[in-house]
Amino acid sequence: MNFPLWLRLLLSPTVLWLISQGIALYVFLHYTPLPRQAIERFSLGVQKSFHEVVMWMISPWRALQEVDSLRQLVAHLQEHISTLSAESPAIPFPTSGIGDFSALKGYRLLPTKVIYRSFLLRENYAILNKGGRDGIYPGLGVLAPEGIIGLIAETTATYSIMYALFHKDVRLSVTLPQHGVVGLTRWNTPILNRLLLEYIPLHIQVKEGEEVWTASHSLIFPAGLRIGQVKSVRSDFAQGFYTIEVATYADWSRVNSLFILLPLQ
Repeated sequence: MNFPLWLRLLLSPTVLWLISQGIALYVFLHYTPLPRQAIERFSLGVQKSFHEVVMWMISPWRALQEVDSLRQLVAHLQEHISTLSAESPAIPFPTSGIGDFSALKGYRLLPTKVIYRSFLLRENYAILNKGGRDGIYPGLGVLAPEGIIGLIAETTATYSIMYALFHKDVRLSVTLPQHGVVGLTRWNTPILNRLLLEYIPLHIQVKEGEEVWTASHSLIFPAGLRIGQVKSVRSDFAQGFYTIEVATYADWSRVNSLFILLPLQ
């Protein structure tokens, strides 16, 4: 029987041997873990080397692009800052935040601006645009136009971090000026613009709407600066004190222009 030439070539011992060896090699590489892993590692190594060569070749061009982009950004920021400096209005004197004007005796007020402030954290803070070069140091009080807002916690040469009244570690010595009693505030987590006033004895007749001022016992603020008003009163007969909710005059969501209380030398 005469077979076609192609079939005779296909059925030749040499071709059949090559086909069988190819099938065996495929099965070995595909179903044997170690050789397959070796090939995959080799492939990944080749890809990595190729990527590194490409990145090395284009890195100077990308660096030039980054430099040009940074130059444009700096120019834009300088233009924006100069516009703000020319158009920024004068900061109003915080008369509504002062209950007793004798409180400012021995202090001067340094105006500052809020660059950033956090929200809904247990440790709310703000970054201010004044720092060590302006005579600022940790422990100074900060006053908003409406009332007390926080204290300086950290400083650099040009910036400061202010811990807000709404910070878990900030506690102030305060007084109810109508009664002359002293208590301590802490933040009523997680409600902003609310503080808890504690250690006010039950024999005092506290009413909603009464003001809360800084006390003479405070190591940060002078006495007589406004903080807020009594929002609600709850009696804790087990402890013998009230738990009082205070609504602060300063609204954290609107804080922008502030004053840092600097003691006179």
